Amino acid sequence: MDDKPATSAGSSGQAIVFQLLEAYCAEKGLRLTAGDPYGHAGLVEGPSGEKRFFKGCRFDLNGYGAAEIAKDKAYTNRFLELAGLATPASHFVPSDGIGTVAELSADVHQFTDKTGYPVFVKPNEGQEGRDVLKAVTSKDLLTALQALSTRHAALLVQEAVPGTDLRIVVLDGEVLLAFERLKPIVTGDGTRNVSDLINDQTKLDRTDQRIAIELAQQGLRLDNVPETGQTISLLPVCNLSSGGTARLVTKGLAPELVSIALRAAKALDLRFAGVDLIVSNEHSRDSAAIVLEVNAAPGLNNLYRQGRVEAEAATSTYRKVFEAMLRF
Repeated sequence: MDDKPATSAGSSGQAIVFQLLEAYCAEKGLRLTAGDPYGHAGLVEGPSGEKRFFKGCRFDLNGYGAAEIAKDKAYTNRFLELAGLATPASHFVPSDGIGTVAELSADVHQFTDKTGYPVFVKPNEGQEGRDVLKAVTSKDLLTALQALSTRHAALLVQEAVPGTDLRIVVLDGEVLLAFERLKPIVTGDGTRNVSDLINDQTKLDRTDQRIAIELAQQGLRLDNVPETGQTISLLPVCNLSSGGTARLVTKGLAPELVSIALRAAKALDLRFAGVDLIVSNEHSRDSAAIVLEVNAAPGLNNLYRQGRVEAEAATSTYRKVFEAMLRF
């Protein structure tokens, strides 16, 4: 859920969403009041005093209960499955007591016996791919559960589904935008080591401890020199906020994927949502795509900053969101 306010380089320091909303309100003659100097939150008032609030990328569109369900990954999976939608196999793990155990519990072992490795460990309530870890062995899994249990009340162990990662933004039964999300990578040149190659990744947080873990799972270290053309994954997630990149696919989106995204938003009673799909590489699956998450406050700040075409797509999408929110 990329709902964290962001600012554009060279701007007044105000959030991108606020700048776009400010221009829209000026055009429509609406009164906009910022909650702080950076526009991280605010209020729009209509001609007769009607009010619409926003905070970050959370707008007065979705009901509070529906948005709270979407924040909780376990509940989200439950209601998606009731609607007949495919989700990754997941196992809910309360954090209490994990830090003191010396081995995985029987129920976690039973789960991984069915799914196999690798698996992902993630906070049951989290956003932007933060604190998502990949485990390739039972030892990795125990270490990941222990580390995350100190910061989160509940965790999910989830099967790793290979495939294409898509974010589809929907509003009132219509797909506004779709893009493929790609993991941050480096490509070897036969000369520089991994650390030097990472220096070229301006959007990547070099202090992210998951980089070392991801490299170790590939048998690599920062001082290794990859062969020319060798591709190396740097993180286990594709989130743009973590350094991933986007490729717009709105125009070519398959009708079946459109249907799945719209059904997912409807299942959670969300007018506005970012539906994350994995288009599976496994032909044995019954569905063309797995619903990974549904976000009630999908942010497009990082997409906006990627380039001119992406900024235009994000601006157009936000304009439709503003129109839906500000129908006074």
